[in-house]
Amino acid sequence: MPGRKPRCLNIAAPDLPILQAVARARHLAFYQVQHARIVLAVAAGEPVHSVASRMECDPATAWRVCRRYEQGGLSALLADGRRSRSAASPGPGGGLPRAAPGDPVFRNRAPGCAV
Repeated sequence: MPGRKPRCLNIAAPDLPILQAVARARHLAFYQVQHARIVLAVAAGEPVHSVASRMECDPATAWRVCRRYEQGGLSALLADGRRSRSAASPGPGGGLPRAAPGDPVFRNRAPGCAV
């Protein structure tokens, strides 16, 4: 049973040498090298599921990388795709401030309890 007709991915002429250099780079972030390799392979006509298998990622990831390049170009492809945290979100460096020794919360604790 034949699969769906593959969707073409066209690489802009000025982007091609940059993508090729990024795909060979050893000093860049792993995700940048992987994204460049995915885009180059899909643009060369390789099926997304084959590319994903070779790159050891999910086919949805390979598909998203290609769509990111189509919509935002080279800068969007190589940008850090992680979502930023808001200042009040829990996690490293975020969240509520800790109680100081003069705060009422601190004084109401039992002796020996850490803040």
